[in-house]
Amino acid sequence: MISFSAINAALATGCGVFAFGELLLLGADRRAAADRAVGSRGQWLRARFGRLTALAAPGDLAALVDAAGAPGGYSAKELMGAKLVAATCGLLLALVAAAISAGGQTALLVVAMPVAFFLFPDLLLRRRAAQRRRLLEAELPIVSDRILLAIRAGLPLGRALAGAAEHGRGLLALELGRADAVIGLGASRADALAQLQRRCPLPEVVALVAAIRRADRYGAALEPLVAALAAGARADHQRRITERAQSAAPKIQLIVALLLVPAAICCVAAAMIAGLGGS
Repeated sequence: MISFSAINAALATGCGVFAFGELLLLGADRRAAADRAVGSRGQWLRARFGRLTALAAPGDLAALVDAAGAPGGYSAKELMGAKLVAATCGLLLALVAAAISAGGQTALLVVAMPVAFFLFPDLLLRRRAAQRRRLLEAELPIVSDRILLAIRAGLPLGRALAGAAEHGRGLLALELGRADAVIGLGASRADALAQLQRRCPLPEVVALVAAIRRADRYGAALEPLVAALAAGARADHQRRITERAQSAAPKIQLIVALLLVPAAICCVAAAMIAGLGGS
C-alpha cells in the first residue's frame, strides 16, 4: 500500500523538476530561446501562471526584472507564478521531511523551506542586476563621450544615440541599440527612453533621459549636461579603479605573509639542516 509520505515525495519531485526548469530559464537572454526550451506546454503554463498571479505580482518585482534585463523573456507576472510553484515545492518537501523525521524543529522547517524557495528567484535576479550594473558603470564613460562628440559635431540627438550604440560593444550600447530599434518600430522616443531607464537604472542614465525629455519638450541645450555627465562618469570610473586598487593591497600583503614568507623560511631551514648534516 502506498503511504502518504510516498505520495508527497512524488508530488514534491514533480513540482521540484518543474520549478528547477523554470529557474534555469532565468539564465536565458532571449525570450525565443526560452520558448523553444519549454515548448508549447510550458508556454501554456506560463500564460496560465501569468493570469493567475496578475494581481499578486508587486511593483518592485517588475522593477527588479527590468533591472536584471528580463532574463528568459519573463514578465513579473510569469515570474510570480514560478515563485509560487517553487514555494509549493518547498512546502511539499518540508512536509515529507517532517513525516520522515521526528525532531522538534519540523515546524520551523515547514515554514522556512517554502519561504526560501519563494525568495530564491529574487536572489538570482538581484545577482544578475548587480552584474549588469557593474557592466553599465564600466561602459558609461565611453558611451557618454561618444554621445557628446556626436552632439558637438552637429548630429541630431537620435543619430547621436544610434551612433553610440552602433560603435559600442558593451551592454549599454546594446541597450541604446534596443531603444533605437523600438523607436524604429514606431514607438515614441519617450516610451523607448522610459524602457531604457527601467533596464539601466543608473543615476547617470536617469539624468540623461531627463535631459533628453527637457530638450524635446522645451528645446533646452543638451550639450552642457551631457558634458557634465561624461566628466562625472569618468571621475566615478577612476574612483572605482582607485578603490579596487586600494582594496587589493591588503590581499597582496596577506598572500605574501601566508605563502612567500613561509617559503623563504623553509628554504633557510633546509639550508641550515643541510649544513648541519654535512658537518
